[in-house]
Amino acid sequence: MGLLRNRDYRWWFAGDTAGASAVALRAFVVPLFAFGLTGSTVLAGVVGTLTQALGTLAAIPGGVVIDRHDRRRLMRLYAASGLVIWGTITILAATRHLTYPVFVLLAGLGALLAGFFGLATDAALRSLVSTTEYPRAAAANQGRDAAVSLASGPVGGFLYGLVSWLPFATALVGYAIAGLATFGIRADLRPPAYDQRSIVGDIASAGRWIWGKPRLRHLLPMIMVVNFAVGGIFVGFQLWLLSQGFTPLQIGWLSAAEASALLLGSLIAGAVVQRIPTGALVAVTLGLLSLALVPTVASGRYGVILTSAAVGSLLIPSLNTGLLGYLFGLVPPELQGRVQSVITVAVGGLAALAPLTAGWALQALGYRTTISTFLALLMAATLAAAASRPIREIPRPDAWDTCPL
Repeated sequence: MGLLRNRDYRWWFAGDTAGASAVALRAFVVPLFAFGLTGSTVLAGVVGTLTQALGTLAAIPGGVVIDRHDRRRLMRLYAASGLVIWGTITILAATRHLTYPVFVLLAGLGALLAGFFGLATDAALRSLVSTTEYPRAAAANQGRDAAVSLASGPVGGFLYGLVSWLPFATALVGYAIAGLATFGIRADLRPPAYDQRSIVGDIASAGRWIWGKPRLRHLLPMIMVVNFAVGGIFVGFQLWLLSQGFTPLQIGWLSAAEASALLLGSLIAGAVVQRIPTGALVAVTLGLLSLALVPTVASGRYGVILTSAAVGSLLIPSLNTGLLGYLFGLVPPELQGRVQSVITVAVGGLAALAPLTAGWALQALGYRTTISTFLALLMAATLAAAASRPIREIPRPDAWDTCPL
């Protein structure tokens, strides 16, 4: 059955798109709002690091809950918590009662709840599509995410320029649609039964499962370093431009340029993933990204940053489609929540430090040293991926079943 003829998938995709739009819009504005409250790149970076860290930590028990309980209800709880938290932030900001400490507290609480319930929608997808359809679903998600990113920067910057709290109010619509869409899904989203233990025992079993997969042991360290380095570079760009007096709308167009490349890349992602072995695609994509970002070390000019970010992002949808399809297409349905949570913690734990590191480094070391250090880490991870035989051996999707994790 084609994805678009799958009624449940259509409802899932609509709800997930609305939720992703809400997350992208508020995520773009959070550092701008924090910078507007404090005028400090360090304090703006603190909010980004805190929210990422809390969301990552919450994913650990969240993964167990997702594998134990009806994922439909968890998706609704995720939407409801977003409405409550960001609705409160909107009201306090609109009435001028929102201070930086209160903003950090509420944003951190929102990140905790999102980390706890947020992976439920991804876990539910495996109940709606087959393993053979999963790469196409992943490619569609990449295109969707690129389109959302394309709009969130300019729209977020424009709305922030009108009224600082307006992007948060707009995000509430996305959370509401995400919750309502779950009522259109007819499939049973309860996870398969398994031998439940304590929360610690369930997490430990997922960790042992991951550790028992040799290829995953090569992939995860590489992904961790790449996410930290790329996060530091792009947050560094944003905070640098803010400190140089660029407007939120101009920074939004930087995000739009990157998203335009992601959207273009998503259009070819399906064909690229089918033709190029996934292992080779890892090295090619990271190599292109590294080379494209080299000019930004020599120059922090707006046009150079915008062009480099766009060119470097072109193959990222193909890489994400291939790796995510390979990883989660081979994870058993009853382990989806826990395995995703453990991987999220491993990858996101280091990446959560990127905003704080970038904010501190910009003030203490300057733009050029900050970007060149993060770029050196990205290049090192690229070389490690190219040198790793277990990564290089990952084939095209039609042979994934013959290449165990």
